[in-house]
Amino acid sequence: MNRLRLLSGGLAAALAVSLTGCGGGSAASTTQPDNVVIAVGALPDSLTPAPWGGSASHVVLSGLGSQLLQYKTTATSSDPCGQPTTEVSGRLAESATVAPDGKGILVKLRKLTSQFGNTLSAQDVLWSLQIGMQRQPVMKGTLSSSGFDVSNLAKIIDDRTIELNTTAITSFSIESLQNNLFYIHDSTEAKKHVTPDDPTANNWLSKNLADYSGWDLEEFTPGTSLTVTADPKWEGQRGPVKRVVVKSVPNTSTRSQLVQSGEAQVANGFDYDQYASLGQSSDVSVINCPSATRDTLMFNTKTGPLSDARVRHAISMAIDRDALVKGAYSGYGKPAQSTFPGGDPSDGYKFDVAAAKKLMADAGYASGFKLTLSYSATRPGPVANKSSVLIQSMLSQIGITVQLQNVASSTDFSSALIQGRFEAVLYSEPIVIADPAFYSFAYYAGDAPSNTTGWKDASFDQLRTKLAATPQDQTAQRTQLIKQMTAVVDAGAPILSLVETRGIIATKKGLSGAAPLPNGQVYFNALGS
Repeated sequence: MNRLRLLSGGLAAALAVSLTGCGGGSAASTTQPDNVVIAVGALPDSLTPAPWGGSASHVVLSGLGSQLLQYKTTATSSDPCGQPTTEVSGRLAESATVAPDGKGILVKLRKLTSQFGNTLSAQDVLWSLQIGMQRQPVMKGTLSSSGFDVSNLAKIIDDRTIELNTTAITSFSIESLQNNLFYIHDSTEAKKHVTPDDPTANNWLSKNLADYSGWDLEEFTPGTSLTVTADPKWEGQRGPVKRVVVKSVPNTSTRSQLVQSGEAQVANGFDYDQYASLGQSSDVSVINCPSATRDTLMFNTKTGPLSDARVRHAISMAIDRDALVKGAYSGYGKPAQSTFPGGDPSDGYKFDVAAAKKLMADAGYASGFKLTLSYSATRPGPVANKSSVLIQSMLSQIGITVQLQNVASSTDFSSALIQGRFEAVLYSEPIVIADPAFYSFAYYAGDAPSNTTGWKDASFDQLRTKLAATPQDQTAQRTQLIKQMTAVVDAGAPILSLVETRGIIATKKGLSGAAPLPNGQVYFNALGS
């Protein structure tokens, strides 16, 4: 079957390929379970992207999966990870192609039924994307950066065909439609719950499912548990799992006990040394997959000592990333050598305490200063409990007294980040759109809604825009642009990459379809397939 490949072919030609494919893959054997329990570190307060709950929101939105497209999986029984790819296939969409005039993306929809018996329509897509921009401003920025015309988003061709208008076709325009922010609701049902105070029906949608995921909501307790059952009327393809229970289990030892005892069939978000122990269990498989995710240290560069790039460089050079990987990550992952993978190694990423002290003195902070470092076990994960202490110790060598602030709530942590209410924060950048032209936009572009560091650079924005316009088959040109972009960000150092991490999930031995998505989560319909 034809699939859209964004890695090869000219940009217009590549984007014109029809997509086919199914959400859950082929049918699985009868040895797969009917019921699956997933133990995670946190669940969000809402079933929608608003309020955003960071990694906790990814669990729900990626798991349910009511998006137009999905990343193609190359996983097999002998290789449960498969190879990382930017290739996408249809989920709710049957096809997505560039319009004949090159000014839009034509999306043809599958025949799918919601929990309320309504058929997926072009109106559902238009309404969902429109209200999505209202309830979550980051989504508007993502659509815009992906080349879509957010002021005139789409026109409906017929019930099952919609054209998404573009201002410019980018290297990831179609690929972006798998982003879990772009969640498609049953607008017929949702509109019944619109009020003057809630024009997007988010109050109702945050606690109820009206979508095309193929799952009926049995129970949702915000922040605690989610239970869904397979809708027998849904026409999509899925594995044999009929019921999924997702439990928030903040304690990693308890999560480990649950998966080892068989009470949970899937679990993630462990301390890295726990994965090694879990891998020795005869009843547990640890799926350890390549990932482009990076754990980072983000700065508010607007005021105080951190407004000086020399201080930010000093902090970078005071961090022993090799020791960090060994001490906090138990050897899983790779010490970052520059902001973005694919960039040239940066001098500012070399561990050199003497050089760091000189930079601090040059900036007028020879005696150091106090710094509040925020982190959450929900993101980047439990590893932050160890990495924060190690970084606290490392920075003390250059006179910085670090006060650690653990933010327990995933929603509070994400809200503080989005609103710029932080001094320095340990973070993780899971891949929501794999093209570097996008993930280099989200936290680094001057006009990105999620960039709250206060740093921006016109030359970086120009280079990134050029990368987005360069087809992915032009490898040499794209590689050079990425190196140039990396050099600009490394010089500004608003965000330091610390560790290039892995996508790791622990499962009951024999369970298939649980390989992590690029953002580290699992797709419920794939379980058992």
